[in-house]
Amino acid sequence: MGREFTKPKQEEIIKNQKIRAASRRRTATTIIIIFLLCALLLTGAVWGTIVFIDSNSMRVVVDKSNVGDISISKTVDFSSPATVLKMDGPDEISNITYDWILKDEVLGKEGDHHGDNYIAYSFFLKNVSDSDILYRNSIVLNYVSKDIERAVRIIVIEDEEKATCYAVTRSDGTPEYIAYDTDVRDTQKPLPLGGSKLDELLGTNVTTPFATDEPKDSNITVFESPDIFLAVGEVRKYTVLIWLEGSDSDCMDAILGAKVNFEYNFRVTQVDAIQP
Repeated sequence: MGREFTKPKQEEIIKNQKIRAASRRRTATTIIIIFLLCALLLTGAVWGTIVFIDSNSMRVVVDKSNVGDISISKTVDFSSPATVLKMDGPDEISNITYDWILKDEVLGKEGDHHGDNYIAYSFFLKNVSDSDILYRNSIVLNYVSKDIERAVRIIVIEDEEKATCYAVTRSDGTPEYIAYDTDVRDTQKPLPLGGSKLDELLGTNVTTPFATDEPKDSNITVFESPDIFLAVGEVRKYTVLIWLEGSDSDCMDAILGAKVNFEYNFRVTQVDAIQP
């Protein structure tokens, strides 16, 4: 004989409805909490990206003691002379390789002229004093993290007549090349220069080692020039090209999100100088 079906009582129906309603409320609450947590995490990620973007910049600075001797400007006419120029980098920088850079578009420009995933900036230096001077210039990497300096390439172009590429030395103490044909260190070979005007100015694929490879107080000196002569009223142009070289075997995922700030400094070392 089959089991007899018993119709639920009214109070049981009400009780079950309350249980289902409570269950729906808990589900809705859980969804809201998950949404808020995701929003919070997203906010954190955006904030982290902003920090990286803000750090991914360069300042060109005239030493405070030389304000009346030299001046800098984004334009050759010095319509807005300054002692500090702030250059903002691209929104983000991912690794590329030297061959991807639009090298023919790096020369002949003023101010910011960045490309996809590389920094390009041109500015001018002028002797505004009443005397011929000697000056020095240097680039320092500030706030370096995650060994990002090991994959950075920095080209400095002077008066569009000479170019030098700087990089950290290899682990065996030998200079890096600007770029390679593969990122596998055991089989890689230097990538030949392609024959652009910038390639001609560089003259070699071998880089010049950073002045200091290891961070000192989170700073790394890329180079410091010897004394350079600058006559009264003379103007000199500088262009800086910066990127992460993807063919460098040190350019790994571990450096993603690394922070770095570039500072280009100029200071007068002698007034009433005699041209060498």
